[in-house]
Order: sequence, then C-alpha cells, then structure tokens
Amino acid sequence: MNRLTLINMSIARSYGGKVLYERNSAGMLMLLAALEKAGLKTRFREHFLVSGLSLRGELARFMRLVDPAAPVVGIGCHSVHLPFVLEAARAVKKKYPGKKVVLGGGGPSPLARELCEKFDFIDAVAYGEGEGAIVDIARRGAKGFRGVKGLVCREGGKAVVNPPRPPIQNLDSLPLPAYHRMDFAQYKVPTVITSRGCPYGCHFCSLSVFWGKKVRCRSIDSVMEELTLLARRYGVKYVFFGDATFIMDRARTLELCRRLKAERLGLKWECLVRLDRVDEELMREMSAAGCEAVFYGLESGSDRVLKRVKSGVTLAEGLAIIKKSCAYFRTVEPGLMWGFPFETLADFRKTLAVRSYLKDELNCEVQLRWLEPYPDTALFSEFKSELFLPERESVIYRPELAGRTLKGKKFYGSRGELGRICLPSEVTGIRTVVAAAHVASLCGPAIKASPELFPDYYRYKTPDLARKLALARKFSLY
Repeated sequence: MNRLTLINMSIARSYGGKVLYERNSAGMLMLLAALEKAGLKTRFREHFLVSGLSLRGELARFMRLVDPAAPVVGIGCHSVHLPFVLEAARAVKKKYPGKKVVLGGGGPSPLARELCEKFDFIDAVAYGEGEGAIVDIARRGAKGFRGVKGLVCREGGKAVVNPPRPPIQNLDSLPLPAYHRMDFAQYKVPTVITSRGCPYGCHFCSLSVFWGKKVRCRSIDSVMEELTLLARRYGVKYVFFGDATFIMDRARTLELCRRLKAERLGLKWECLVRLDRVDEELMREMSAAGCEAVFYGLESGSDRVLKRVKSGVTLAEGLAIIKKSCAYFRTVEPGLMWGFPFETLADFRKTLAVRSYLKDELNCEVQLRWLEPYPDTALFSEFKSELFLPERESVIYRPELAGRTLKGKKFYGSRGELGRICLPSEVTGIRTVVAAAHVASLCGPAIKASPELFPDYYRYKTPDLARKLALARKFSLY
C-alpha cells in the first residue's frame, strides 16, 4: 500500500502553444528518493494548473490524483500556488476526513505556524530540509506528527512547533534524485542542486532562512554521478544548476569544470552566479566546460537602492563583470527589480537606463521584475504594513487583458529540440502572470482577506507608482 500521495503543484508547460517552463522540481525528486531508500511506497503526481478552468474544475482534476487508500496527502508548492493549494487541502479533508494533510515547499514553509493555526484541515506544514521529515511523516501516517522534527503540526486545535531538524551536513549521504519518476518530455532541462545554504541574506530573499546561512556542498564525485546518469541513461543535453551559491567555492567550481571536460558528457548548462564571486578565469573555464548561460542578480540600476538591499558590488563593478561575461557565454541574463518602498522615480529611471544598456548594447536577456513581497525577508519585516493589492495596476487581476496580451507575445516556441538552454528572460514574468492570474481568478476573496498569507499577490507601496508602471509596461507584462 502507498504510505502517502505526494503532489507537486506547477503550471502547464505551455500557454497558447508556446513553452513556459522546462525545469523540474528538484526538491520533489529528492523527497521521492528518500522515501524509496526507506522502503516506503508513494504515489507521486503533479497537478498542472490550466488557465481558464473554474475552481470546481481544477479541484476535480486535483482530487483524481489522490490515492483513496493512502493515509497521508503531501502537497508541495511555491507561494504563487498557495491560495489554490489551501482550497485543494480543504477538498481533500472534506472527502477523506481521516487522512492527514501535510504541506511543504517554498510557499507554505515560511507560514507554517500561521497555516496550522488558521486552517483546521491542515495537519502539518514542513519547514526546512524535507528528506528526513517526509520519511517520518510517511511512517507516522494517521498516528499524528507531534515531535516530528522540522514540522509545525496541529494538535487539539492549536499549532505546535516541533523542534527544527538539524541541517544535513553530508549531502553525499542523500540518494540521487528519483529521476525514474520524472517526465522528461515535460521537463527537458533538469534542475541539479550541488549545494545548499546561502550566507548573504539579501533583504528581498528568503533562501538563507530556508536553507541556512552555512553553505554545504556535495562532492564533485557525487555531482558527476548524477550528471552521468542524466546524460547517459536519460539522454539529457542541458541542465540547470539551481544552487543559490553555485560558484561560492572557486576551487570546487574549477574542479567540476575540469571533470566535465575530461568525462565528455556533452552537457550544456546554465547557473546562477553572484557578481562578487566570479572572475574572468572562472568564466573562461566554465564556458569551456559547457556553460552557455549565466544569471546575475544585479537587482537595481541605482547604487542608493543597492546599498539598502544587497551587499557585494557597486553598480559599476557589476556592469563591468556582466560586460566581460558576454564574451564567454551565449546568454547573459541580469536580473533587475523595481517597486522598492524607498525607490524614487529617479532611482527607477536609472534602472531602466541600465536595462537599455544591457539589452541594446550588450545584447543581454534582461529580466525586469516588479518586486514581490515574501515572508521571512528583511524587507517584509520592515515594510509589511505598506502592502497593497494591485487590482487596478496589474494584469494578474484582469485575466481577460492578460490573455489578449500574452497571445501576441513572441516567447519561446516548442518546436523541435531546444535551440538554447535559456528561455528568453521575459518568459519568467509571463510565467508568473499566467500562474498568478489563474489562481487569483479562482481564489480572489481568500487572497483579499489574507495579505499576510499571500503577500506575493500584493506589492509594496512605492513613490510615483503610476509613472513607473507606464514606463515599465513598455518592456514587460505586470
């Protein structure tokens, strides 16, 4: 018998016949591997949100994924999916009152206590690393979860915060992700995680809270074992290294590049790179080892804003590094954000000027995002009283307008093999709009009632918003 149903929330791979998403959820495959290693049978399914369906239709599709005999239903999601996941959890509990419903992932984790306090149909929420917790959850089943480390559980109508689970120090002790459970037709660019932890604590990001500030790395032998499996058994051509601090250890990165060249797996790859951790020798070695695309979090075109939200490099230093990168990588994708509570119109114009320079002169794929508030961040702690619901300002709340606008977009098409690893940068924004617009249409009243639970559907109040939006809409969809 299956000990639990494990469901990953995602959006449909394509919209209007055009690809939106190519990367899998690495976390779910790690959980499945841990369960299999422990000898625990699991039904694994993915629920892909389909724009245009009613809440009743989406819930009917979701309920078909649940194993009636399994005592536990675990649902993993990002924050954008959380309003719908709560409706799905409610539906599961109504139909199967004896089942335990457990949530996890980047969406529920920062709100674990609040979710268990507010909703009697949620039995537990996982926080932090999940491999050990998921095994204990499957073993406990209907017995309840008091004392299970890394969980907040609901007991006697109250939220009980169990002790945290210590971070896994030896990541090589974990089994490789359960790729035999993955649909490679759906996800053509597997996500590979080679390390956990981030020491930086940028004010808008919660990764250092989720993973911890101490960086823990897998051995290069372990990473190469996974890459060899992907390339030779599954015929994978491209991978995305999803580490928050992929090149934190320079010597380790160079060793990985050396091994990739020596073992000739034929893999092309992309990664996230901090501007203050890379140099030209590293760029050269990464490129020679198959790296075709790098993402840099530049964040703002204003040094004044950068000093408030991120440490590391000045704007001039960052732009110099990006310019050098263009000589080594097919795609260089700098990320910029706007909408900070303290961002003036002059700051924003500087960001747009930097965007134009990167796009027009350096030919970068520039990602320009309207800053989304997230719990467990310094910005949210300081400015959560400044949230507002952008019903008039964002196409997220006007799905008919979003649909018409998206139909004319020329984002990445799905014919044939991937021409390159990276989807154009605008797809990131389009993907968010597609998912958020659909969920907002399904769960609008709940989103309006609980800004503290669904803050990424809100925005921070920012000076001269109307003028900023008028300028920003020339470049992307909001």
